[in-house]
Amino acid sequence: MNPTLARSRTWPRLLTTLVVALAAAGPAVLACRIIVPPPWPPHPHPPPMPVPRPELLPMEVRSHRATIDIRQNTADVTVEAVFHNPNGQRIEGAYVFPIAPRAAVNSFAMTVNGKTLEAELLEADKARGIYEDIVRQAKDPALLEYLDQGLLRARVFPIEPNADVKIHLTYEQVVDRDGPARRLSYPLLSAKPDGRTPIKDLVIEASLETRSPLKSVFTPGFETDTQRRSPTTARVTFEARNYMPDKDFTLVFSESDKPVGVDFLATRKGDDGYFLMLISPDSELQAEAIAAKEICLVIDTSGSMMGGKLAQAREALQFCIENLNDADTFNLIAFSTDTRPLFDKPLPATPENRRQAGEFIAGLKPRGGTAIDDALSLALRQPADPQRVSLVVFMTDGLPTIGEVDPGEILKRLDAAERGRRVFTLGVGYDVNTRLLDGVAARTGGYSSYVRPEENLELALASFYERLAHPVMTDLQLDSGEVRFTEVSPRTLPDLFRGGQVAVTGRFTARGRETMKLSGKIGERRETFTFEAALDGDPRNAFIPRLWAIQRVGFLQEELRLRGRNQELIDEIKRLGRQYGILTEYTSFLIVEEGIQRDRVENARQAFRELEANAAAETGQYSVESAERSSRMRGVGGAAADGLMKSAAAPAAATVSEARAFREAYDDSGIRAEEVAELVKTVDDKTFYLRRADGFLYDSEIPAGQTPAADHEVKAWSDEFFRLLRQYPALARYLQAGTRLVVRLDGKIIRITE
Repeated sequence: MNPTLARSRTWPRLLTTLVVALAAAGPAVLACRIIVPPPWPPHPHPPPMPVPRPELLPMEVRSHRATIDIRQNTADVTVEAVFHNPNGQRIEGAYVFPIAPRAAVNSFAMTVNGKTLEAELLEADKARGIYEDIVRQAKDPALLEYLDQGLLRARVFPIEPNADVKIHLTYEQVVDRDGPARRLSYPLLSAKPDGRTPIKDLVIEASLETRSPLKSVFTPGFETDTQRRSPTTARVTFEARNYMPDKDFTLVFSESDKPVGVDFLATRKGDDGYFLMLISPDSELQAEAIAAKEICLVIDTSGSMMGGKLAQAREALQFCIENLNDADTFNLIAFSTDTRPLFDKPLPATPENRRQAGEFIAGLKPRGGTAIDDALSLALRQPADPQRVSLVVFMTDGLPTIGEVDPGEILKRLDAAERGRRVFTLGVGYDVNTRLLDGVAARTGGYSSYVRPEENLELALASFYERLAHPVMTDLQLDSGEVRFTEVSPRTLPDLFRGGQVAVTGRFTARGRETMKLSGKIGERRETFTFEAALDGDPRNAFIPRLWAIQRVGFLQEELRLRGRNQELIDEIKRLGRQYGILTEYTSFLIVEEGIQRDRVENARQAFRELEANAAAETGQYSVESAERSSRMRGVGGAAADGLMKSAAAPAAATVSEARAFREAYDDSGIRAEEVAELVKTVDDKTFYLRRADGFLYDSEIPAGQTPAADHEVKAWSDEFFRLLRQYPALARYLQAGTRLVVRLDGKIIRITE
């Protein structure tokens, strides 16, 4: 390896930056953009006619592929990217990217017009001045992330019209630790071509190989495909088309010899601590016949199931029976006007009993009403086996019409019934009572799910069964020692199933380290696992407070749905929604009223009032969508940690697209969802609101309507600006929201102007 490169073994924040300018103007520096040169210098005599300034398009990223091979404590990274000059003229520039602590470049190749170019490596102290010049010209806050790093630079000349530039880079880096967890960051944020043009084809593929069995594997803010190939190996893939990065790609994973791993990540905002705890089983434990289960499949065969729905349900039920373990016991209950159990009690999954189940399933016919209360009571009255995990899958496509029909009374009876069975409810279509189904699941330790009318019922039911058919550890309990956790979500730890992990968030005030214990039943035995919790926090976990707030709001909204209106809960939703930029039925207008004329939102407000009134209804499409949104926010129903992280890190526009009532209200008023999304920006643990009156983004910690005097006011990209960045390093991240910014940091008000 080149000795100069070897000295630069650094923790990398790799910036794939293409700098281009007109050949006539000489090289320029700007990340994946074209620098238009200043006006042509004056002639000694006025020219006969003005020379038009050419309009150049930014370089495009046709493809970007990163392959990351992690073995033990090191990672080998290969980057391949194709840039394209979409202009009809030749341009030149420079390709630059930073190299940060503890990384080493092994090879670099840039192919332009069939020629391979070489690069030079600059140490961090020399590179900073170059970076500041790049940032001044680029006016791109994303580049501020890389100011204190080394720099790899290559001159690019010429780039022919409509030609490609191909990049091939390999480097190695040390994998960081965060307590028992390990963390690798790939600088995807810097790979964007400019502030407007997306990456056309993006692939990030990471392979993991560890000495001890892998436990948790997650990527904050990215929904990835994770394949566990063995107890110690896994492959994580993220693919996207026309993708505009808004954060770096971070992979967090852990390994442990224990059958269940616990990762405790924390961060702080002043004196307040926030944690994320991930509970994950290892592959060998998941492969065992851990907990013999007793499962009762309850199916609605009322007249509304006529046609394709019942045919699909039959296929799905047969799939469930065929996939029982030999040690399991099972029963089937069909209900319409009356209830029809297959057996008097759950019986072993023998070949003969499975055959009888097949005949029972084949004979199901749609007819009659919907006796939900009778069917539910029968399922819960069956003799329970204390040596097995008792599960009930309850599927219905309608409302109760036979026997007790009042949802409140049905839930009261459930509260009075003997506990011990977890009920997992599956609502089919929109003609279901979500308050009833969600209440049944919540009261028994299960969760609910819904199948929309256009979805395939066979696939949905089979997938639903697969998620809960293999319990790994049940009856989880946490002993946090001397540390008191508050506002924990979920409030009761759910069971851990094969292929899943449990994500728990909460708050605390303690500092230092604490030994904690997690216990649960694995099969017939109860085991306890001890882990160390570092409470001082890590700034890299700045996503956790918003994740906590999203789960907290989900819990509060669920309380309102199930128990009725409560002004204290609504006020708490509003406060959290505004502070963390979470769009809900109760916070939408708090967001837009800062700066938008009230007469423009009055129509939207009225339309929203009508939708809010309908929110009290317990049936229909709105109710199902609200139930699903609440489940996603709370992280229940088998939601993966990646999905939770994505919800926490998603920009406001993604949240707007999920809030149907909010979107419809603004469509009615003539205010576009895109326009509303521009009014709120979220970066890490802070949310900013745009005030139309002065065009500045204000930190949500500054009360609406107040304009406090600034302790520091600087012009973006000036020398004073860069000196302020050295004093407040966190400011670099928050500037990704915009460069007309008013932010509170360390008790000081900082105002950035243009």
